[in-house]
Amino acid sequence: MVTVYSTSKEIADANPEIAILPVGALEQHGDHLPVATDWLRADDMGRRIAEGLGNCYLLPALAYANSQEHMDMAGTITLRPSTLALVVEDIVLSLRHHGIRRIVIFTTHGGNWVLKPTIRDLNFRYPDIRIIHADGPLLAERDKMPRDIHSGAGETAAMLATHPDLVKGRSPDDSPPFGQEWNDYVGYGTSTETGVWGEPSKADPEAVEQGIEAAVEHRVAYIRETFARLDEMLGPPAE
Repeated sequence: MVTVYSTSKEIADANPEIAILPVGALEQHGDHLPVATDWLRADDMGRRIAEGLGNCYLLPALAYANSQEHMDMAGTITLRPSTLALVVEDIVLSLRHHGIRRIVIFTTHGGNWVLKPTIRDLNFRYPDIRIIHADGPLLAERDKMPRDIHSGAGETAAMLATHPDLVKGRSPDDSPPFGQEWNDYVGYGTSTETGVWGEPSKADPEAVEQGIEAAVEHRVAYIRETFARLDEMLGPPAE
């Protein structure tokens, strides 16, 4: 394992195949934990993963990330999602320039949601590199893999309930033997046979129709309640 404490020559001589980029955050953590909590956790996890992998280049965890939801509390520092995405891209392209083609990215802060589409976008635009998340179900953990996430029983049933004239038969069922994160690596054209990740054969439009009605009722109630509570907390929007 090499790190930023290694010399440039030491890194070149090690010729690491994998780089690890942990992403933390600087944000309030109540009255009992430091604002550096996510950053410290990311740095610690990165070190542990690097020790387990062996020959890799461990980067220091990014401290600055997307924490806009915590900005009304002292000490929080945030980057805009677009800024964080560009920072990650620049780091990835720097590694690529030096010949490292396998990169692991993970975060200890759930608010860094932009990392997922960033990984997907970079894999799409730079097919000569492989960027993956640090976690997902193993091949032996079939029970943890999603069965129906795209064009399967749920979406097929919804279309049969609302636009049956547009449903052209049924594609074969297809639930690939890996986690949904693989679509950030290779896309549906490679991860599936026909673009279906699910079981359209099990579509039940009658059950879905009932579910749609219940969902609409709940969402209407939520929208009304939420705007009313926001007005109580923040006052009505400025005219």
